[in-house]
Parts: sequence; C-alpha cells; structure tokens
Amino acid sequence: MVNRRAVLSFCLAFLPDIAPLSLVFSFAPSSAPKRVLVVKTARYGIINSCKTHRSACFRSHHTAFDSVEDDGSGSDGGGSLADTQQSDTFNSEKEDYVVSMTRRDALSLTITTASSLSVMTSFSPDTFAASADGPGSTPEKPIVILGGGGRSGMAVAECLISSQASRYVVTTTRTGKDPFQIVRLPPEMKQRLSSYDKPVDVNDVDSIRRVLKDTGASGVVFAASASKAGGNASQIDDVGVENAAIACRDVGGARLVVISALAVDRPKSKSYDVTNFMGGYVNGIMDAKLRGENKVRLLLKDYVVVRPGVLLSGKTRNGALDVELNQGDTIGGGLSRDELAGVVWGAMVCGKKGVTVEAYRKTTRTKLQPEFIVPSGNELTADTYVGLFENAKSDA
Repeated sequence: MVNRRAVLSFCLAFLPDIAPLSLVFSFAPSSAPKRVLVVKTARYGIINSCKTHRSACFRSHHTAFDSVEDDGSGSDGGGSLADTQQSDTFNSEKEDYVVSMTRRDALSLTITTASSLSVMTSFSPDTFAASADGPGSTPEKPIVILGGGGRSGMAVAECLISSQASRYVVTTTRTGKDPFQIVRLPPEMKQRLSSYDKPVDVNDVDSIRRVLKDTGASGVVFAASASKAGGNASQIDDVGVENAAIACRDVGGARLVVISALAVDRPKSKSYDVTNFMGGYVNGIMDAKLRGENKVRLLLKDYVVVRPGVLLSGKTRNGALDVELNQGDTIGGGLSRDELAGVVWGAMVCGKKGVTVEAYRKTTRTKLQPEFIVPSGNELTADTYVGLFENAKSDA
C-alpha cells in the first residue's frame, strides 16, 4: 500500500514542472474542515508549463521514474534528491499563487500534471570535447541504450547522436517499439540512430546478450528503472543492472554506464528516506539501486556509475560549465535532463574505468546529511562533459 503522505512529499520534491521555485506545504490543525496546501511557484506553472518551456509535449512520463510510458519499456534511472534547494536554479520572473485544496486533490493534481509534461533536450556545442574514436564512433560499434523509451534514455540518445557528440546509437525497449518513431530529428542525427526491433527486457539476460551480439555494441547505457508494466525496483534496478553487467562481460568489448541515483548509500539522508519508502513497485528503489551498483563493481572493470540528483525541468544554459561531479555521496543537488545526458556522454567516452560519480548543477549544491561539509574536497569541474571525468578516482 502506497503511503499517501510519502507520495505527496515525493511529488512536491520531484516535480519541478509544478514547483520550479520552491514548494512549501503546511497543513491546518486537524480540527480544521480542510487541510490547506500552500504552494509558491514561478510562472512555469501548471497551466503554462508546456507553453513556457520550448518543448514538445507529446509523451507522458513521470519526472523521476518514467514509469508511465505506454509500453512500459523505458524508464528513468535518475532523480532521488528530495531535499535539494531548487530556488537558486529558477531566477526568472516570479508569480505567486496560492492553491487551497484537500490533500487528496493535491496529490491527484500533481500526478495528473506530471504525466502531461515533457521537455525535449538541447545541447551546447562548446561543452563537448571532440573525440573521433571510442564507443559508438562507427555504425558497426554503436552504443546500445537499455530503457531507451524513457525520458532519460531518449535524452541520452539525442545527446549522443548530436553533431557535437557524433555517436551511433541503438535504442531498445521492452516491446521492440521505436521510441523515436514520431519524433522529428535533423537528418544528420537520424542517420546515426536506429531502434532494435526485437524486445529487450532487462529481466532477461539472454535478450541483452542478443542485442549486444547483433549490434556489435561497444557501449551500453542502462537507463531503465521500475515501472508498473516493466518490473519493480528489485527486478529492474538490482537484477536488471546485474543482467546488463553479465551480458557486457559475456559478450565482451562493451563499456557499461549505469544511471543510478544520489544518496543510495546514505540511508540517514532525507533523500534516501523519501525515495526508498514510496511503496508499490518502486518501494525499496534506493536499496535496489545500491545492490545493482555493487554487482556491477564485482562483475566488470570497464564501467561508470552516474548518480544524478533530482531532475529539473528546463534546459541547461551553459552545459558542462554549470555542472559539478562529486565522489563519496555526501553532496547532491539537481540538474536538467540534458545535463544528465551530457554527463553520460562524458562517462562513456572519457576512458576512465571503474568510476562512480554524483552529478548536479553547481547552483543547487547541498550536503546530503547535516554532518557533511560543503565543499567536500572531491568536486570535479571542467568546461566539457568529458573533462569532468579527468580527475575522477576509481572505486578500487
């Protein structure tokens, strides 16, 4: 049974399309006839969200889990930081409004609005380091995206096939459907993108082995996460990640980049507490992600684990210049989906092996627990996404 208070708290923290500035909620005394939810937000609100963001609202995805895709094939590996301070990220003109509603109404409105919003990605040319080789540099050695139908999976695909990254990509879904079938892309991008026409279920290691063999994959991005149709957190974020690592090991020659989440090994943090105990098919998602990460570390040497913070709406202004990586899981924050995609691109081609990093926008930096120190001393910054990994330390 899903805990309604936990769900409401999660929605307030993780749905920046509804709460891009800050979400402050308080309830009247229990004797009051109606509990009042006070929401302070910017003009990127419920009614004008699709208009204000220059986006194509053609898909329905949950901001944190991408769990409402039509075919359940893609889902999202990012987003777990509930206590991120987002106010620094939204400095546009603000309009305040107050909505008075019951808690049930608030939850219903939040979830309904979340499923109606989508933000397409864009990429800054100056933040991609030029690289003529490495994973995905030829159509014979593409990068395969598992969970390619989710918003993060699609964002990563768009980033990799952009003129700046210039990678060849094969997307996979649980049903074998092409997630970009109705998406218009420039011809030069589309020629670098293909969809695997057979179902690929991360619960089925043989299906992963098959796509890696059929495509000759030189890189794999794990962008799947729990969904009602595709599997619960344990099945996807634990067993599914393990299966991806096993397939990479068995087939050979494919580098694995896993999209995980901040705070997976910080059970005392608010981020962990809110996200891990949601109930339903995502219950225990943080524990599952950590188990999956640890299995990758045991099975492979050529991997990078990317732990993004809460996924913010909108697009990056300055690309890698706005992003900071960290190590040690003590500092977190939020970042846009195209920034996450850029970090994944950097992780794929940087050449570093056996690395785990946390990723967030500099202006959202916050400590995950009160006793942690900001800065941590493990910050990684650069003017390109590939450069962010230059001084990253290995997990060993």
